Amino acid sequence: MLADLLAGLRAGGDEGAAALWEALTPRARGPLGDVAGARRALGNELLGPLVGHASAEVDPWERHGDVARTHLRIVADPAHAPSGQAVSALYLVSARRDAETGWRLTGLRRDDLPWA
Repeated sequence: MLADLLAGLRAGGDEGAAALWEALTPRARGPLGDVAGARRALGNELLGPLVGHASAEVDPWERHGDVARTHLRIVADPAHAPSGQAVSALYLVSARRDAETGWRLTGLRRDDLPWA
């Protein structure tokens, strides 16, 4: 699931937004509203480094039954970064598994920025 998401995000645009939407649980989709909302979210500084990233490194998943979490390190492609420089970002990724949809993301947040 995370590999599919990262491949879509690397492509960017509509494909990235659709990949994000598909990866999220229905509850996690709520604040976005729809796929267009996912595309807008990928344009902000919190999720922006994921789009067109140059590389991604995933730590081993910590699983507890049907929930899991990991850290994801992204190096943004300078061509996609507003500053024109490679930017590194750390994300906390959480997921849940259910019988119908398999593994889906319950959370994806920057873990290298201070909480507001």
